[in-house]
Amino acid sequence: MGLSDHIPTLIFALIVLAVCVFLLMGAYVVGPMARLKKGERIIIGIGGVGIGGVIVYAASELLLRVVF
Repeated sequence: MGLSDHIPTLIFALIVLAVCVFLLMGAYVVGPMARLKKGERIIIGIGGVGIGGVIVYAASELLLRVVF
């Protein structure tokens, strides 16, 4: 296993770490969802869907890289 085999794993780990930091900081900066207005909740929800999409994409790329 060369260095090129570890790059997708490293990228996936960095993406997951960045998402965790974003969610943790968002919880402290934004605060409880109950205090937010409806439009702000929608924006946070769309951001969550985007984060989920990035994680699914990164995981599928990593899986395809490992399998093929």
